[in-house]
Amino acid sequence: MTYWTGKRFAEEVVQAMNQAVHHFARQVPGQPIHLVGFSGGAAIAALIAARRQDVSSFRSVAGNLDIVGFNQLHRVTLMPESLNAIDVAPRLVNLPQIHFYGSNDRIVPANIPQRFAQATAGHCAQVIAVTGMSHNGNWAQRWPALLAQPARCWMESGHDQ
Repeated sequence: MTYWTGKRFAEEVVQAMNQAVHHFARQVPGQPIHLVGFSGGAAIAALIAARRQDVSSFRSVAGNLDIVGFNQLHRVTLMPESLNAIDVAPRLVNLPQIHFYGSNDRIVPANIPQRFAQATAGHCAQVIAVTGMSHNGNWAQRWPALLAQPARCWMESGHDQ
């Protein structure tokens, strides 16, 4: 219960998940690593991406990318022993990323991925609404089409980089 209520995104959790990514990356040397996270898993994926040099892209789905903002919004206890993904967003400035959110999501509303993308202060973060989708909607059904959207960086003129 301690991890769920206060340490969900603690250093040791991120380290363990990063070790898992490292383990699987070693199994397929040279293959690009694309991190994807749903809800709180998006925070873990962002925190991992900020630690690695071999991540090619990052996608969040209904991602809780700002736990302080999220907990304030829902008026729940803060998690002081957890890391906050939005704090590492500037380190992802050059990482292609897409943040999908459901237009009907009342758990992780649009402003959370939008603030994260703004915090990257770069040209590589896209925020895309999925019309009619709620937080616990059937994301799996829509995933093939969402995954087909390329995560890329844009030059300031708006052209692909």
